Amino acid sequence: MLRNTILAAAATALFAAPAIGGDSPILGHELFGSGPEKVIVFHDWMSDATNYDTVRPWLDTGTYTYAFVEVRGYGASKGLAGNYTSDEIAGDTLRLAEHLGWEKFHLVGHSMNGMAGFKTLLLDWHGAHRIKSYVAVTPVTPDGYPASDEERAFLAAAITDDETARNAFGALTNGKLNGAWAARKTNLSRASSRPQALRGYYAMWLDEDFSAELAAANVDTPVLVIGGRNDLPGFQEAYYSKTLAKWLPNIHFEYIDNAGHYPMQETPVLFATLVEAHLNANK
Repeated sequence: MLRNTILAAAATALFAAPAIGGDSPILGHELFGSGPEKVIVFHDWMSDATNYDTVRPWLDTGTYTYAFVEVRGYGASKGLAGNYTSDEIAGDTLRLAEHLGWEKFHLVGHSMNGMAGFKTLLLDWHGAHRIKSYVAVTPVTPDGYPASDEERAFLAAAITDDETARNAFGALTNGKLNGAWAARKTNLSRASSRPQALRGYYAMWLDEDFSAELAAANVDTPVLVIGGRNDLPGFQEAYYSKTLAKWLPNIHFEYIDNAGHYPMQETPVLFATLVEAHLNANK
């Protein structure tokens, strides 16, 4: 019994792999779980893979192996420079799957990497059809976030100004979480990312637009969008209904009443339940 317990704990332990540089880099990642179903998971613009620390206890590690991945300029990939585009992230994602030996896998993308996930889905649809399903968490849509000039200036300031960053984290949860949470999120952001990467991805998720290409491709991969009712307007049901719902034929939506932009931290057990229900339905 003790031996089985130890083996089970070892199987679910994190295995950290640093980034590998070069012309065809491998993104830094952590493997969690030992299941036959493979899942690649990405973070958002202002955080790294530690976003998901509160979710990990509630994941089915006997069914799934999760790769918590950090894009260029963040966390274990902090030393990797790049062009900071959705095409680059998509290429890095598919290369990582090859590196891991994952012929088929599920994908989870959050916020700006929700947008990059849609690009990965598109490239895969035109390619090998390796992605079994996609979970887009409070994603930026493929036409870029609908920010005003004032909002763009605010977001640009958040890259280096701590007070602005704290205010941004507050806005993303409709001010419902305390100042300690926003302060810790800001500190973690500063420690885990490079400013030049934040600036590069800022241009990606605000200015890129591949929505027409996505709509024309008629991508039929099963997609779940998880939104939070306390999030900003560009991440809300009204906006997704006139964008994502019109561009993807096999998509459904779940909205969490008591969450904003970070449901994996605000409602972790429910978040894990929603994600794995979608994965279970599309093995």
